[in-house]
Amino acid sequence: MAGPIGKYRFDVCVVGGGPAGAVAAHVLAGAGARVALIVRDRPHCAFVVGETVPAETRLLLDSLGLDCFGAALHLPSAGTMARWGSDVVHCRESILSPFGCGWHLDRPLFERQLLAGAAKSGAVLVERCSKIKIESQAAGWEFRIVCDGRQVHAVSSYVLDCTGRRSRLAIDAGARRRVHDKLIAIWCVAEEASTEPDPDRRIYLESAPDGWLYSARIPGRRRVLAYFTDGDLCHARLTSAASFAAHLAKSFRLTRAAERAPCRIIAGPFCVNAASMKLVRAHGERWIAAGDAAQSFDPLSSQGIITAITGGHNAAGALIAAHSSDPSALEKYQGDLDAGYAAYLAERQTYYGAEQRWVERPFWQRRRDDARPLTRASA
Repeated sequence: MAGPIGKYRFDVCVVGGGPAGAVAAHVLAGAGARVALIVRDRPHCAFVVGETVPAETRLLLDSLGLDCFGAALHLPSAGTMARWGSDVVHCRESILSPFGCGWHLDRPLFERQLLAGAAKSGAVLVERCSKIKIESQAAGWEFRIVCDGRQVHAVSSYVLDCTGRRSRLAIDAGARRRVHDKLIAIWCVAEEASTEPDPDRRIYLESAPDGWLYSARIPGRRRVLAYFTDGDLCHARLTSAASFAAHLAKSFRLTRAAERAPCRIIAGPFCVNAASMKLVRAHGERWIAAGDAAQSFDPLSSQGIITAITGGHNAAGALIAAHSSDPSALEKYQGDLDAGYAAYLAERQTYYGAEQRWVERPFWQRRRDDARPLTRASA
């Protein structure tokens, strides 16, 4: 956003520039709303966790007029290799999918593509924001934003919270959250040791006594490696690069990338929240939440990015309908979220229930009856 310091008025401020926020801004601006898309700076690293999407993602984005896979910018996924429930390796090939292959994303590029799509539709991008302060919520929303060292004052009638798992705006507005587990992810990005490109484009998934492990290639001769466990079961030493690499080499039997000569870790390891959680109510007075801000899923479900895209689209559609033709649109949006989350919990329980080798270990014990929230309602 260029121009002098001043007050900018919008119909909707979308806070959060991930897939949910970018798609929501794209839909709202395309419908004629005056939209600001407020994007926080990410100074900690150039990488973002969440890098693989199923084939249906391309169909969804194409239907929204967002062409993110037209050029050879992301890597096609060949399928999944999994050791789960037994020592037998299960293979699911992408070639057998009626929708084609999934994709290993260059995640920063993917997000830039979505932001460009929102801007093309007419959304005003407020990028590289180092500070976002809520001034008022009484008769609308007012934000004081530090953007590229410059202050911007944005005012809007409504706000769409796409701030991820923090649900920052919704929680500030009084929303409550239910949390279903303590899952965390410790992950890193490693560069392939060989100068020859690695032809292996499969996803690797493997259960372990205290959690599970994951690996996937991403563009640029890089590979994401991750270990998922409960926060209270994690050893602090895993947050150092050397100890994390040793843990992966010892525990991850499937992928050659973890077994062979060490890759060079170029980012991480990072520790992030990966718990299943949802807002009790995902909308309120002049606000609505979407994506991970509304409800977030165990990465085992592979629903993260495509659910964020769908959530941003549905939240924007509900907001448009609620102020044009359907006063019950926001309640319908809430009902769809609740039904989808209940179905997710049932599916998640089935997947974790398939692993019976370590049923006495705390990680797996906790998931025998995991439909009940760990915390009933918390801010």
